[in-house]
Amino acid sequence: VVRMPDPRTAAKVNAVWRRIERWLAREAPVTYERLRPPARPRAIAAAEAATGLRFPDDLRASLLRHDGADFLGFGPPPFFHLISARQIRAEWKMLCGILLDGPAEGIGYWWDGHLIPFADSHDGGNLFIDTRTGETGEYFNETGLDFEGDQVWPSYLAVLRATARSLETGKPLRGWRPEVRKAELEWEGPWPRIEGRGVQRDGVARPASSR
Repeated sequence: VVRMPDPRTAAKVNAVWRRIERWLAREAPVTYERLRPPARPRAIAAAEAATGLRFPDDLRASLLRHDGADFLGFGPPPFFHLISARQIRAEWKMLCGILLDGPAEGIGYWWDGHLIPFADSHDGGNLFIDTRTGETGEYFNETGLDFEGDQVWPSYLAVLRATARSLETGKPLRGWRPEVRKAELEWEGPWPRIEGRGVQRDGVARPASSR
């Protein structure tokens, strides 16, 4: 079933995306060019059918604006990039497959089928939405799920809004400040906190694959 997002929610999401697009086009055009075109509604419907989950309206509206970003493209700090509807489906399927092959204790601790991954960190981690609460959280393959850390927000829209505000003001977003190097958006912050996960000693978050 192809569902369209609630118009009021879509308007809020599109308003935030316009702010992000303006800033990226002006300050970080390389990152701007890595934003993907809109997802096809049927691609979102296929991802919902494959996962058995109904995507929140804010995520659905965002995918209809940009179907994620290309590799090393735009996303919240410190080193995440938004992924496409097809990638969401593939990531969810892979993680659930690993979960089912492992011990039962991993359910709800290492991964959970109620979660929708929406951003990738290139190092075995992602950001997710918990469909039971609408809140976001963080997954890392070595430690499992984090429902209480810096990546917990009340909604996907809240993540977008906070990221847009940080870009526009230059103020840190939970410790990470936007920087532009060679027309690309990067995030500068407290590298020791996540040393070994793609953060350089100059304090700039870079995926390990881009070193």
